[in-house]
Amino acid sequence: MYTFLLDLHNLLRWVILIVGVIAVAMALRGAFARATWTGQQNALGRIFTISLDLQLLVGLLLYFVFSPITTGALRNFGAAMQDDRMRFFLVEHLPVMIIAIALVHIGAARARRLDSARPAAIFYSIAMILMVFAIPWWRPLVPGLG
Repeated sequence: MYTFLLDLHNLLRWVILIVGVIAVAMALRGAFARATWTGQQNALGRIFTISLDLQLLVGLLLYFVFSPITTGALRNFGAAMQDDRMRFFLVEHLPVMIIAIALVHIGAARARRLDSARPAAIFYSIAMILMVFAIPWWRPLVPGLG
């Protein structure tokens, strides 16, 4: 189950990055044109938030139930904090990703409420920057090829 969830989490990363880049580009284009929030942008924002929510669910299952990395580290937190990679997963990856997900939700909601692409452009861009920094790039980029 661990390998399946880890591979799913890894593959969802690419879906999120691709959808996120498209969502940011569309929001920025709309913001610079001072355009209203379109149905297409709304649909893309919905796909972006749903994929992030699914990623969070899989990540939480890994974090608290199935991952030998985090479950072992949580048992001996002090020792885990001495290891850079363990510390990354324990105190950097999860909180930063949760903040990024919240920003995407806020951006999508504000864009709909204000009928403007500007909030989405701001919040999606900040979220994407946070996500890029919180991804463990040293792990295999594609499951099974590492």
